[in-house]
Amino acid sequence: MTKSSFRFTFKPAVELQRDLIHGWLQQNYIREWIHGQGLQNTLMGLEQFFQYQAVGKGLDRKSEITQHWIGYDNDKPFVYLLTSNVFKKTDNEYKKYCETDGLAITLDIFICDAEYLGRGLAGTVIKEFLLSHFSDVAEVFIDPEKANERAVHVYQKVGFHMVGEFVAPWHPVPHYIMKLDIKTVSTY
Repeated sequence: MTKSSFRFTFKPAVELQRDLIHGWLQQNYIREWIHGQGLQNTLMGLEQFFQYQAVGKGLDRKSEITQHWIGYDNDKPFVYLLTSNVFKKTDNEYKKYCETDGLAITLDIFICDAEYLGRGLAGTVIKEFLLSHFSDVAEVFIDPEKANERAVHVYQKVGFHMVGEFVAPWHPVPHYIMKLDIKTVSTY
């Protein structure tokens, strides 16, 4: 499947979308999973991303800054995604699970437009996002709360498998670390 045949498109978030993203993150079904210090970290990261863009820096695989994305169905924004590069030379929760010498990233995803909830789109969104922007990456990590069974199920359907657990310092409850080998991703 070629990029042009994807249903959804994904673009880096821009400063004009600040209010949209803030509003999305205030919805009850989103706040259930991102709140407190985790929410504050995300909002601070969003501002850093906007500052990074303001000085003319683009997205790259060497940046230590979290990258913020918006996914669109035609021209309608509906999904918020975050990616971070995993650096195997620095101390992080993911590097011990890297099995290749290739690039690795983390992924967070929030379907933020309630019209798109419960329609079975999350798997397609994840696959199309990864294939359209991260096909050069070897491994993708995602870290849902253990209690978020719906998300864990979706991630398993996409091809993520559990490789570990941790307690997040920003929200001290158990989280899974799940990993996906990008070579196994197909949109069919």
